[in-house]
Amino acid sequence: MVSTFKRSTRQFMDEFCAARDLNSIFMRNAESYFLDYAARLSQRAHASNRPVVVGLNGAQGSGKSTLSELLAELLPRFFEVDCHVLSIDDFYLSKAQRRKLGAAVHPLLATRGVPGTHDCPRLNDALAACSEYSSGDIALPIFDKLKDDRTRKVRKIRVGAKPTIVLLEGWCVGIPAQAPLDLAVPASSFEFSNDNLGTWRGYVNDQLATVYVDIFKKLDYLSMLKPPCFEAVLDWRVEQEVRLIAKRREVANDNAIKGMNVKQVAEFVENFRRLTCHAMTVLPDLANETWELQADRLILSEVTSK
Repeated sequence: MVSTFKRSTRQFMDEFCAARDLNSIFMRNAESYFLDYAARLSQRAHASNRPVVVGLNGAQGSGKSTLSELLAELLPRFFEVDCHVLSIDDFYLSKAQRRKLGAAVHPLLATRGVPGTHDCPRLNDALAACSEYSSGDIALPIFDKLKDDRTRKVRKIRVGAKPTIVLLEGWCVGIPAQAPLDLAVPASSFEFSNDNLGTWRGYVNDQLATVYVDIFKKLDYLSMLKPPCFEAVLDWRVEQEVRLIAKRREVANDNAIKGMNVKQVAEFVENFRRLTCHAMTVLPDLANETWELQADRLILSEVTSK
């Protein structure tokens, strides 16, 4: 006999997937892994006397934002746990700030993405505020990826007295700095052409080793959606851009809205190659669980380290 809980969660996930036009693969992942994951997080939340801060790492287009949305609805509805999602992407420096950084340090830093292009003080403050129960609102920035700039809008959340999970999701969440020897040689033709002397990757690594360490120390728990290879990330990111443009056109009723084309996306993701590959190597040993994805994002296995 199917339990009431299973029937209710199945109906919920059917509606969740239908509303977002998700395929059967996400449903299979949710039923096989994500529902149990939510239960594990809820146990931690109920056992804690403060909000539990969870890092969710995943390469571009791996599905971390969709998983975060699922947890944000699933945990309150079925586990009596509040869930607030912070995206590290919303904390990018403004376009003007990145241009100044690019002029002062290296031109590649004008492109959003790598460690060093985030407003770390603001992110640190937001995580600190989310790490304790409070009756006040916490204002979070909103970044517009199509405009490649931070908006003037803010999103407000409130961490109340209920058991709470705070999710920090992002492609570089939890990644440690590389060893100096790893920086000696360009990781790709992109780096050979644009950063042959290593100024850019050295700056990024220094940021990881210093200011980002303080941010990632606030994580109580870390999970990873691991791609099968970096080449899959390009395909995922192209799909992501197409969906983003289509959604924006529908909302604005304006088919003239444009984003990056395939060539531009391919060049953009090269900024992420070095640290994405580094994460694939080192994070499974650091994360509480790693979901091994195949190219269609179906989870092949779940690996737990602690």
